[in-house]
Amino acid sequence: MKINKLISAVTAGLSLLTITASSVLAVGVNNGGEALTDGTFGYELVNGSYTIISCNQDAIVEEIPELRNGYAITAIADKALSNCPNIKTLYIPDTVTSIGDSAFAGCTGLTEITLPKKIKTISEGLLMGCTKLEKVEIPDAVDTIESYAFYNCSFLKEVVLPGQLAAIEPMAFSECSSIENIDASKCASYIFEDGLLMNKSKTNIVRASTKLTGDMRIPDSVTTIEAGSFSVCAGIENLFIPPSVTYIGDDAFGYCVKLKNIDFSEGLETIAPVAFKCCTALQTVDLPTTLKEIGDGAFYNCTALTRAVIPEGTLTVGEGAFVDCKSLSQINIPKSITEIGANAFGYNINAEGAYAPADNFSLSVFSSSAGADYAKDNKLEYSYTDKNIKGIAFAIIAVGLILAAVVVAVVLMKKGSKSASLAAKKADKQAKEKEAEENYKSIVDED
Repeated sequence: MKINKLISAVTAGLSLLTITASSVLAVGVNNGGEALTDGTFGYELVNGSYTIISCNQDAIVEEIPELRNGYAITAIADKALSNCPNIKTLYIPDTVTSIGDSAFAGCTGLTEITLPKKIKTISEGLLMGCTKLEKVEIPDAVDTIESYAFYNCSFLKEVVLPGQLAAIEPMAFSECSSIENIDASKCASYIFEDGLLMNKSKTNIVRASTKLTGDMRIPDSVTTIEAGSFSVCAGIENLFIPPSVTYIGDDAFGYCVKLKNIDFSEGLETIAPVAFKCCTALQTVDLPTTLKEIGDGAFYNCTALTRAVIPEGTLTVGEGAFVDCKSLSQINIPKSITEIGANAFGYNINAEGAYAPADNFSLSVFSSSAGADYAKDNKLEYSYTDKNIKGIAFAIIAVGLILAAVVVAVVLMKKGSKSASLAAKKADKQAKEKEAEENYKSIVDED
């Protein structure tokens, strides 16, 4: 299976970038005979207003017109201006009240955009992959930022949130590798504090500043680390997760390339897909006993990982959970696990992007378990944990019996020595008493 499928939980949104040749420039006529293209945009006339449905990718566009033939332009359709490299600055008039999914996705030349005042939603994947965009001010009317809206806007440094924003969906700012400041000063539902964008109750972390370095201690109030919240925070080295956290979302710490150590507290239940993908400095993973689920590709490409401890109580391990962990040579699978996804252990990704068996890798499994079935099905080296336990238990019992025998012998020896000593003392006493008696008798006889 290809690696792009492995990390589909994150990159599925990238399919929104796909645009067919037929949608690049819609050419046709409406019922009145009007051509629905002006050489730059393709249009659709609906109920007395225009929707832009496509754009000539070779055109240099700086603004969306307000009117066409006396009719207002009120909407921009899904993917309408996507993958247009010549768009650098773009002004969208306030006549536009609706902008579709991925409308500007992949506009790699876009550095500045003015969004219309009346839109209420920043749609899914709207500016995804606009890698030169540096600042965005969200209009005041917006109440929702949908998933992947700014995904992989790698130059994005500053975002200004509106006052009535009520929801930021997962992955909205994931892999924004330059994001430093999120202005939430007017926002009623979110707060930006100590480099963390959180809901006002501070239970959910939405996005972290990529300027965070060294130790990262998650606040004790946090229960959920949302998808993409710390992705590409390349300066974090040590992560401390408090007992309050129960859920770590998709791609939450993806590409934290300096992350070496993670202190997982008891309380964590779910590690979502690709949560720690490409944390290439991570060395050990000791997971808490409260953990139930390890998602697909959770530790994908953690190339420095030498030890991973999965506790008894864990139920599922997803597809490719530890794929490409090239330094990991052995792992114990607890008996509690009931489901193991394809290629979860013992596989790397080859040059063709396909799974390939890892060299010198083995599993320790319980007999008649999901771990044993996985090892056999994938022809991996394995040993039985329960047989090892029996052997160890027998050895412990044997050693215990030997120690007990030694203790008894020592006690008996001490007891025997003590008895002999008492007998000697008694005999000596008796001898002295007899001697004293004989001396007394001799004195009496002389008198």
